[in-house]
Amino acid sequence: MKEKGTNKKIWIAAAVLAVVIAALFFVWRAAAPQGSAGGKQLTVQVVHGDGSSKDFQLNTEEEFLGPVLVAEGVVEDNQSAYGLYILTADGETADEANQEWWQITKNGESLNTGADSTPIADGEHYELTLTVGYDE
Repeated sequence: MKEKGTNKKIWIAAAVLAVVIAALFFVWRAAAPQGSAGGKQLTVQVVHGDGSSKDFQLNTEEEFLGPVLVAEGVVEDNQSAYGLYILTADGETADEANQEWWQITKNGESLNTGADSTPIADGEHYELTLTVGYDE
């Protein structure tokens, strides 16, 4: 008799856990960055290791930054398990042996998203800066 009560408790606990996981999934989806549909024009400035820079005026229907950068040839398409990994921008390749990497900023402010998960809107300005050191 005790075994039936234990099984019932396990099934109830499993059902509650499933509901909690589903709720967390929907909260996560609602909080994820959302892109906006429609045409957009944005500026992407590539700041090279020697301090020189080049501005790219991009027109797109895309909702996120990564696909625009690849489609317009600003960066080379280098997909990783986590999305676009920017190794080369405007023809300059970061030297990982020297801890070089391309930092993405928006109006000079650091972003907490990768290129593929950065939503874009009309008129925005982004920077890709060759950065040295992983401490940042």
